[in-house]
Amino acid sequence: MRRRTPFFRAPGAPAPGAGLAVLASVALTAAAPSPALAAGTPLAAPMIDAKSIKLDGVPKEWPVELSALRFKVKGKPGRADLATRAAVAYDVARVYVAADVTDDALRGGADHVKLVLGFPGGKVQAVALYPGQPGKSAGSARLPGGKAVAGARVIEAPRSGGYTLEASIPWSAFPEAATTRIGLRAGLFVHDADASTAVEAIVGTAASEAYASLAPLATEPELALADGLLKSKGIRTAPRYDLVANVAGDAMRERVIVHGRYLIVLGPGFRQGSQYYFEDLGVDAGEGMLPALTLRDLTGDGQAEIILRKRSGGGSRYREVMHVLHFGAGDTPRPIFQHEVAIATEKGSVVNQVDFVPDGGKSAIRVRPGKATRYDASSYAEPVETTYDPLLLPWGPIKSQLYKLTGGAYAKASEERQAPAPAPRAARETTRSAAKPALSPAQMLDRVYALYRRDRGASSRKPRFDLGADVAGGREPERVLLHDRDIVVFGKGFRGGAGYSFMTLAQFASPADIRAVSARDLTGDGKAEIIVHGTVRAQAPREAGPGTVDRDVVLVFRVAGESIQRIFAAEVARSIGSKKIVGELRFVRAGDKLGIELAPGRAVEWTEQTYPFNQDKGPVGGFEPLLLPWGGAQPVRYVWNGSSFAR
Repeated sequence: MRRRTPFFRAPGAPAPGAGLAVLASVALTAAAPSPALAAGTPLAAPMIDAKSIKLDGVPKEWPVELSALRFKVKGKPGRADLATRAAVAYDVARVYVAADVTDDALRGGADHVKLVLGFPGGKVQAVALYPGQPGKSAGSARLPGGKAVAGARVIEAPRSGGYTLEASIPWSAFPEAATTRIGLRAGLFVHDADASTAVEAIVGTAASEAYASLAPLATEPELALADGLLKSKGIRTAPRYDLVANVAGDAMRERVIVHGRYLIVLGPGFRQGSQYYFEDLGVDAGEGMLPALTLRDLTGDGQAEIILRKRSGGGSRYREVMHVLHFGAGDTPRPIFQHEVAIATEKGSVVNQVDFVPDGGKSAIRVRPGKATRYDASSYAEPVETTYDPLLLPWGPIKSQLYKLTGGAYAKASEERQAPAPAPRAARETTRSAAKPALSPAQMLDRVYALYRRDRGASSRKPRFDLGADVAGGREPERVLLHDRDIVVFGKGFRGGAGYSFMTLAQFASPADIRAVSARDLTGDGKAEIIVHGTVRAQAPREAGPGTVDRDVVLVFRVAGESIQRIFAAEVARSIGSKKIVGELRFVRAGDKLGIELAPGRAVEWTEQTYPFNQDKGPVGGFEPLLLPWGGAQPVRYVWNGSSFAR
């Protein structure tokens, strides 16, 4: 069994709308919920190192257990001379199949094992693996119609009462796999021929080769998701949304899923194809608080953006925001558009209309007032959102707003005005008589803080950390709080003194796991960065023994505009019980900036021979790796380059 670093699955990037006082959305076409799992035994397909398999026809060293093929597809159910166990695995270049077949006689050119893959959308592609005849002919892999698969290898090994087989198949044998290797279905089928070489019996992992019959094929990131987030949160239901598109990184497509309140992104080329991104959306899709999610390329870069609608409130009283999230070449999304687009109360509702308009290879976003139900200028008296562009009202002065992609985000390019509909005289007089004196800056900040506490249900709790630091805006310091797992920023010069931003540190299971929050200017721009120290916990791998793997991490955040962005993260210690590795992190002078230096530290109760993990060669889950005190690891220094800390 190979040693594997536990997946560090939560990147700690801001949730869509992180920092928004109210959450909302717009009418889009909702994706249908995922269908129920296909019939048949689910197949686990781990990603392997090809060097770990000796392709000799005997799958004794396989990292995954061979499973019995229980479906009798053809032949008599009681037949005793055909029994099979099989497994599938893969790497970047190839798919691997292993089979152990009990058969009374091996019929060369007729007996074979077939791998069938089903791709999102329903297309099915298959490769048949024919064992050779020892000393006479070599094994072969063939496409439907009999064409040989270039670059494939099939090796059999006869045994008493049957044979074993190992095969490697280039991904290129499956044309759809050129862009899609996630959200797959699969089936393994063993065909047994009689004396006339006609196939008389078939057993498999599914009842047939039809797409609907095939079982899900769980690749490495999907296995990690099932063993990580879904297991830890006790999630057993099908996802509310399950879409496949190219949203990040290379040309391969990713799978975008919403399970309950969690948005998840994973794929074969995303985060080395072995990890996944997730964030807590703060609302549960199953409770109707995420009425729509769709994927569409708005920026013209060939990658789809994640467009979602999110509600705050509940029942018949809520507000909606539309969020557009963009990955680009990174592994964490950032919001590039946010607009309040709907509100509903027991008195009535207003729903804005949003359209995507062609704009020279990109899409502009047009927002119009839309429709009001049981509300008019005299009866509508809801608070106006101040943290981002608010709901447009049919009787208001704005007829439409057009947003265009500018500098990596959507900004208002034009606004069409209209004559506002006046309220009846009695309503105007009531409004004037009820007007209150303007609030002082201190009163405004108290109100902003009260708004955050109300929105996040923190009315009875005090912040665990409360800092005064100049992190954004003008020269006056902002207030930086840690409430539970939320970093909260507000101040006189931030968002006009009328709004706040927050970000949930979702990678920490408990607020108690966040040990320290401080502020210090690391980038040399005169504004302090927010530095968080904490511990992320995960179940220890089986070979490491019982308990949890506790990973001490440091995260650095920068307030950019109105959002909180993570610009650096590193693992600085790892422990299981009393055994630990403690690295070093230092802030060192680098011109007018402060660099970050990671260095090997010391080991407690572990040696190079007993330490159950490998030295990570690069970031794991977006965290720079812990440097081990052996193997010649040297200190690594990171310097601010204008957008991130880089080596």
